[in-house]
Amino acid sequence: MTLSLTRGAARVLIGAGEVQTLRTSGVLVEDPRRERPRYFDGRFLAARDLIRDQQYMLTREADLARTAGSGVGNGLLVDAGPTPQSLRISAGQGVTPAGELVRLPHDLDLNLADIPLAEQLSAHFGLSRIPVAPLRSRTGLFVLALRPVEFTANPIGAYPTSLTGARSVEDGDVIEATALVLVPWQEDGAADAPEARRGRAARIIFTQSQQTSKTATSANVLPIAMLALQSNSIVWIDEAMVRRELGADRGDLPGLGFAPRALRLAHLMQHQTHLAEVVAQLGGRSFSAASQFAALPPAGPLPPGTINTRDFTQRYFPAEVDVDFSIIPDDELPALVEESLALPPIDLLASDAVLDLTAVLVLAPVPRGEFRSVLARLESRTRTLKAVAPNLIAQRKPLDILQRLRLPLPIPLPDISNPADAEWARLARLPTLWYVRRRNLAYRDDLAGTPVAVAGGNELLIERSVRDRIATLGLSGVLDNVLLNASPKAVTSTLNLLGSPRLVASPALTAATLGALVTKVEAQPATGDTVSGGTGGTPTTTAVLDQARVLAVAADLAKPNVGDGLTRLEQSTSTPLDTVALTEIAKGTDWRVLDSAALTASKTEVPTLTTRLTTGVLKTGTRISTGITAPIATRSARNGSKPA
Repeated sequence: MTLSLTRGAARVLIGAGEVQTLRTSGVLVEDPRRERPRYFDGRFLAARDLIRDQQYMLTREADLARTAGSGVGNGLLVDAGPTPQSLRISAGQGVTPAGELVRLPHDLDLNLADIPLAEQLSAHFGLSRIPVAPLRSRTGLFVLALRPVEFTANPIGAYPTSLTGARSVEDGDVIEATALVLVPWQEDGAADAPEARRGRAARIIFTQSQQTSKTATSANVLPIAMLALQSNSIVWIDEAMVRRELGADRGDLPGLGFAPRALRLAHLMQHQTHLAEVVAQLGGRSFSAASQFAALPPAGPLPPGTINTRDFTQRYFPAEVDVDFSIIPDDELPALVEESLALPPIDLLASDAVLDLTAVLVLAPVPRGEFRSVLARLESRTRTLKAVAPNLIAQRKPLDILQRLRLPLPIPLPDISNPADAEWARLARLPTLWYVRRRNLAYRDDLAGTPVAVAGGNELLIERSVRDRIATLGLSGVLDNVLLNASPKAVTSTLNLLGSPRLVASPALTAATLGALVTKVEAQPATGDTVSGGTGGTPTTTAVLDQARVLAVAADLAKPNVGDGLTRLEQSTSTPLDTVALTEIAKGTDWRVLDSAALTASKTEVPTLTTRLTTGVLKTGTRISTGITAPIATRSARNGSKPA
């Protein structure tokens, strides 16, 4: 389709009769803002015609900008300046809700006293006037915003418009600019400390729906930060409170969310910043959420010390909220947080009945390679966190309190000798704990149970395939030694690990896995069955390889770059590794030296390493490295005898 210079693209010129017909039928929609002068030869042009042309183009540009939404496009970051009375704003640009472009071409360092107070703008961003405080005594909350303005400049001579008129001087240019303004925030109506007003302002902005919120910004300004001032000195700066990114609402559900996605995401970002400042101020001491915040986002990080590992209680969330503790692979946490953001925030000032219907899940992110190993050390995947003892009384009804008029029973402490409790305590001390709000779905408690592993294939066929492959590699003796000292569950896990596709494709990595399992058997204390043997029939014990240790080996091999060096060696030669080299790899942890050396070696050094390995260099007592050979102790020397 071609573009017509007089009509535009895909526009049909209709006659006056058709216009009247369409107007009468009500199907012709006219926009008075989109009228422009029609030029023709012989027309007398006046200044008003050219002004209408400019207004038409500005309106079209604003309408086009509004289709992408409003907010900050890039930059416009607000930081504290070198003095408590100064600000630093980075260069950037954005679009106001009215579609006007605001832009700062360079960074600004300015004094707060130099920023004019928008006295014609109230906290509603309306047009009502409010009393203006002196510049040096500004105290309270203010919204720092950008407003598009224009002014005339550059005077030129103007010719008379009549024969008897005189020449005059008029400004010849209209200059568009951006002005910074401070808008007073008076919605909370309180004169409390700025820190207390911060949490109250966040609750007003993030927990009220858009239909009833009184804090909707004006279409003529672009907010970039909220400031708390005390005698014109900055107390805190919170960008996420009012800053919104351009186009952030376009990925939202079609009107099904509690609030636009940009608002929900801004609540999370604002809470992260506010929480970090509170933790720094309190010096790491534990505190309750209600003492610092009026509302919490549906998902967010937790401060350190939230969980008391002595009795697995928590005092961060209100006592009425149900709190559970669980683990999650770290790469799945972002998806779960994104899903939880669709839920409403947690209003800490809500009634007890509302809080009683709120459930929270505290999550400990675990690397995916270690997830199965950590899960094997736990008795269950979820653990309930009770509120501290004083808060438990708040959950009781009056009749229940009267029926329990006796000395309170102490909360049973966890058994520190229990490996599951010790693992839960370790997870609770992680600095990366997050919480997510849970849905209030109607579900049956009797459906919850213990997961049961389902066989994925013929176990006998898998075991026969693994044993045949190990025998071909000449490592049957090493495998028998591992399985002989393994528990039944460890035997199954070992065979499944050796039958994984990565190990099947790499004989060297298979030998390295057997070597790691042998090391696990030797490293753990002898706590197995007692058998007679040794001098004089002294009873000895046999170490048992349990499932947790097998999963730990699998997690170790799943770490980045582990085993990639051995795979690189195998792919660099067409000759497979012989039984001597594989046996040396399977004897212990010496294969890690070769693995790291092969991973960092150049292409010219890889064949040298392959030659050394195929000739049994580990058996002769030489450590393999790139360009370095140093003596090492062999397996016999580590056991107290001379090297072979």
